[in-house]
Amino acid sequence: MHQPYNVETFGIFRNIMLEGDFTGKVALSAVMAKHPSTGVGAVADARGEVTVYGGKLIVSYGKAGAAQQADRDCAALMITASAGEWQPVAVERNVAPADIESFIAAAAKAHGLDADRSFPYELTGAIISYVMHVNAAPTGGPHGMGRPMAVTVESKGDEIAGSVAGLYVAADLVGIATHGGERTHSHFVAADGASTAHLDRWGIKAGSVLMLPKPARAAKR
Repeated sequence: MHQPYNVETFGIFRNIMLEGDFTGKVALSAVMAKHPSTGVGAVADARGEVTVYGGKLIVSYGKAGAAQQADRDCAALMITASAGEWQPVAVERNVAPADIESFIAAAAKAHGLDADRSFPYELTGAIISYVMHVNAAPTGGPHGMGRPMAVTVESKGDEIAGSVAGLYVAADLVGIATHGGERTHSHFVAADGASTAHLDRWGIKAGSVLMLPKPARAAKR
């Protein structure tokens, strides 16, 4: 299926989960040369997390001293999209982690998007009931369902201000761009824009603003 908003995928999420395949699939310089507005992924060799938020590349590494010039690195997994124009959606109530996917899908349908197809989203404000991580190193052991895919640095809490970059994907990209059985892949971006992390669990605090792309037929090209 053709994916709108120039959605591109590099690497396969389920191969990371089941086989520990963190080999580099794309250079971040090549990713950014296409000027995506939004993207989420993992650094090669399980060393960190990659996010594109508002067109800006943000990379966080799990080990101190691991940083390098980010655009010279490679990603083991990368999903990107480009939204020419955004439409804001006010979040008027707290959204629990279990309701994130249904909330985004319903908001998309209400604002002219086809929730059976892929689209990027961004959020500004605060997230609640969150668990997030940054990969630090390969496990060096067996992989599979229920086993950790990498050594990670985890953080959790009740509320934190910041932003979110993510993609809601069509059924044919489930397990490729996302965890199996999930339609979204989301990353947190710190309020200062300097660091990022993969969101394992998150909700939305009322008062935040969800940004959805304008329908592809109406967006400027």
